[in-house]
Amino acid sequence: MRSLHWLAIAPFLVAAIQAQENTSPFHWSQSQQFVSQYAKTGKMEQIGRTGVAAMHAVLLNEKKILVIDKAEWNEAQFDTGQSAFSVEYDLDTDEYRMLHLDTNTFCSGGSFLGNGTFISTGGGERVGRTWKADPGWQSIRHYNPCMNDTCEWSEFSTGRMEFNRWYPTVETLPEGDIFILGGSTKGAAVNRDEINVPSYEFWPPKPEGSFDFPFLNETMPYNLYPFVFVLPDGNLFIFANKQSIIYDYKKHEIVKRLPDIPGVARSYPLTGGAVMLPLDPANDYNVEILICGGSDRMKNNAVADDTCGRINLGDEEPKWEMDTFVHKRLMPDGVILPDGNVFWVNGCQRGWAGYNGRNHDPTFDPLIYQPDKKLGDRWMQGLADTDIARMYHSVALTLPDGRVWIAGSNNVSPPDILAEYPTEFRVEYYSPPYLFKSNTRPLISHVPRVVEYGQSFDILLNLGDLVKPGSEPEIKVGYLRPGFSTHSMHMSQRYVYLKHTISDDLQTVTVEAPPNANIFPPGSGFLYVICDGIPSKGTELFVQKDINDLMI
Repeated sequence: MRSLHWLAIAPFLVAAIQAQENTSPFHWSQSQQFVSQYAKTGKMEQIGRTGVAAMHAVLLNEKKILVIDKAEWNEAQFDTGQSAFSVEYDLDTDEYRMLHLDTNTFCSGGSFLGNGTFISTGGGERVGRTWKADPGWQSIRHYNPCMNDTCEWSEFSTGRMEFNRWYPTVETLPEGDIFILGGSTKGAAVNRDEINVPSYEFWPPKPEGSFDFPFLNETMPYNLYPFVFVLPDGNLFIFANKQSIIYDYKKHEIVKRLPDIPGVARSYPLTGGAVMLPLDPANDYNVEILICGGSDRMKNNAVADDTCGRINLGDEEPKWEMDTFVHKRLMPDGVILPDGNVFWVNGCQRGWAGYNGRNHDPTFDPLIYQPDKKLGDRWMQGLADTDIARMYHSVALTLPDGRVWIAGSNNVSPPDILAEYPTEFRVEYYSPPYLFKSNTRPLISHVPRVVEYGQSFDILLNLGDLVKPGSEPEIKVGYLRPGFSTHSMHMSQRYVYLKHTISDDLQTVTVEAPPNANIFPPGSGFLYVICDGIPSKGTELFVQKDINDLMI
């Protein structure tokens, strides 16, 4: 195991392991009421407010979401009159706690280190008045999650990036450090040669510093927030504009060039969304990438794209299989649900990503993509919709309880709560149809807190009346990392099915942790048991190379 002595064990992990119990935080109780009328549509509810415009969001643990805006006016304000631009949102109370930040987080990136520390990278210019902030272009910010409302941001104590990076992509690597790619040296509506940053670096930094990446010259000008996914062979899938490659970040070379996706550009500001579909040991963790939406030009009246492309990287000669996106949609958010389907929400039908009149005609109806169905039958429509326009600067996250948390939308600068499409602080929860198909759901207990790669462990299962006498239920075990949400990006989002066996009485499941860090990089995820398409609540589970040494 690689050991980097710059990184101490995250304090919240130490406390969690010392206090570790064998029981899940979710007890065997019937606490949720199920209503059959929602079994086809799901249910959309407005509950809570974020206090700051949710430009960025990340699930920290089973109870908390970290919300980040840029430095600007927000309804959450300190006693000094200074506007907050980051809060910790409590999923139990739907209330927020304001957090202090010194640097501007405008259009930043983020992901977790393998020890559980969240890292925010980059940002924007210095601003003053009642939302003061220092420049954030090169900033590295640390946030160690906690449950007791004591955690705060840490800035500058560990240094900065080598380059200014506005709109960078960040991905957690198998080694437990993070890969920071691209961006621009200053703010702009679209990237330009003189501000392009065609390079990548790592955090913690490597002695060599940054590394040139000409692919980001080839994909100009639509290459901000490129899509990046760690592949099971340890390489990276990287997509920008319409082009994609498989890249070896250790040898710093392109392994394979893939065909261009047909149709329009899919990267900022012609923003589409991308998902690496769930990995499954049944097909040797074969990788398929799904990319949906986008636009063809930077015009306020431009019509959004209504196609999706799906590419199977396991094919000898991978090709894009095109599908409908049902509606024309720009700036969509695609999040993986506990049952392995993909929930698409947010976005609009006209314009391009940006402020002040650049996007119009919001899409109010979500969709569910079912990857295991045949082409032509994959889309679930007619779902419960919203009446909130969520376009530029919106976010979505899958929650441990199986719902989706939806927030944000701020396409006006400065913020304006009276605009046609106002700065939005309301939170919505979408409960998918699987939460209403039965009056019970699988209940799990005795999930360990930390496991090693390939380790087998037992959990207890209560299926209630989900299984009828004489029937053989389909049982799956899923492991989800929701990732960091911003600008239709879901950095480090990942889902893998886990090998398992189940006892004859259906009460004990023996689960095998991911086999290695390429399949699921170190850190936390949420473990689910799915019975005939109905998931349990998720329990947070950390996977590490050695539970006695959580250093990377």
